[in-house]
Amino acid sequence: MNTPLIAAALDGAMSEGLGIISKFLFIIAVVVIAHGGWQVRSGNADMGKMSIVGGLLLGLAVVIAEALFNAGGLPTISVGQ
Repeated sequence: MNTPLIAAALDGAMSEGLGIISKFLFIIAVVVIAHGGWQVRSGNADMGKMSIVGGLLLGLAVVIAEALFNAGGLPTISVGQ
């Protein structure tokens, strides 16, 4: 049985899956940030600021998780393009 070949195929599949998840999170983050801007414009500054910060955290979630894994010495999978 060819275990390195199976491991390489699994790494490729995981990389593609993480790429899809990161693109989806980026789209949601853009919508949340736009909603926060709309809330600030309509006079609800506190909720708007919280939405903008939440959107930034969503957009950077993959980068933050990868940095935490690297800091802990855990193996990571690169995100596919």
